[in-house]
Amino acid sequence: MHPLQLNTDCEGPLALNDNAFELCRDFVLPAGARFFQQVMRYNDYLAEVLQKPEYKAGDTLKLILPFLKAHGLSNQQISDYSQKSIMLVPGAAAAYKFLHAQGFPIFEISTSYRQFAEAVGARLGFDAQHIFSTELDLDRYPLSPAEKEELLRLQQEIVAAADLELPPEAASPQNLPPGVQDAVELCDRIFWERIPEMDIGVIYREVNPVGGPDKARALEESLKRTDLKMSDVIFVGDSITDVQAFAAVRAGGGLGVSFNGNRHAVKAAEVSIIADNAWPVALVASVFHLWGKEGVMELATKGSAGASRYLVLPEAVIETLMQGLQGRNFNLYAASTREPEVVAQESMAMRARLRGAAVASLGG
Repeated sequence: MHPLQLNTDCEGPLALNDNAFELCRDFVLPAGARFFQQVMRYNDYLAEVLQKPEYKAGDTLKLILPFLKAHGLSNQQISDYSQKSIMLVPGAAAAYKFLHAQGFPIFEISTSYRQFAEAVGARLGFDAQHIFSTELDLDRYPLSPAEKEELLRLQQEIVAAADLELPPEAASPQNLPPGVQDAVELCDRIFWERIPEMDIGVIYREVNPVGGPDKARALEESLKRTDLKMSDVIFVGDSITDVQAFAAVRAGGGLGVSFNGNRHAVKAAEVSIIADNAWPVALVASVFHLWGKEGVMELATKGSAGASRYLVLPEAVIETLMQGLQGRNFNLYAASTREPEVVAQESMAMRARLRGAAVASLGG
């Protein structure tokens, strides 16, 4: 057997939710969904177009916090809502029960707030000590009535602004259409001038979403706990927040797997899974556990012609995998054998089919 440690993102590979979007949609009223979409697109502008120093993909989860507070959310409410709203990827419960039984370490590395990441992990049998996520204690931040009123007004301004939709050719701030430029300037004033001047602005200095480089660091930390090497790792992700973890795994000889990923994930991963269920992750992990990365790459490169790599898995493993995969829709692609844009289009179509168009379009 080859040593294996499975590290996976939460939203996408494990759960269909976008917890931050759903919190805004259901609590930051009115027009909470539009509010989150505007802030998410502003996040994309900062991370991808402006490339703002010390700003990283995933910091949307920090930007929205004063507004969650202004609408009265507490730690317990976020925890209760997270518990009740979980929508697991089809087959995830059975697939991860099977994977845990194989005896190799499994970690969850998520940008999600701890309340949601732990709720999903508990549902799937993860050790709470094996979960890295964004720490959030919203209760410790007081909010005065005056600041609450101001935040509600600022929320209305963000919602009323022009659609903050970045055109494909937006390679620099100067390329933005006039309406988008106005919306960006509004968000600049709100998030980098007005809120930091408020008492609640301390939340921006103290909360650190686990995204980008933090996921790569969490990956390194997880290996310290298991004494395994990066070459023993499969990392499963689906968005821009996973790109640096993919890079770290690849540099160390491990395997990066995009699961119904967007363009960023498909481009950064060595293998793409496009599936309507979680069982292909179990298949890839089982092949890696027996044959190492080479076996997975042969399977992904040759397709059915490489099936011999998993047909010789132990009988009990094969039987369980075949039951899990039976009647399921999935494709497995190696980055070296498919045009990335073609794979990305197929991957994002499955992403939208499973998670819905609104959620599938988020996450960078």
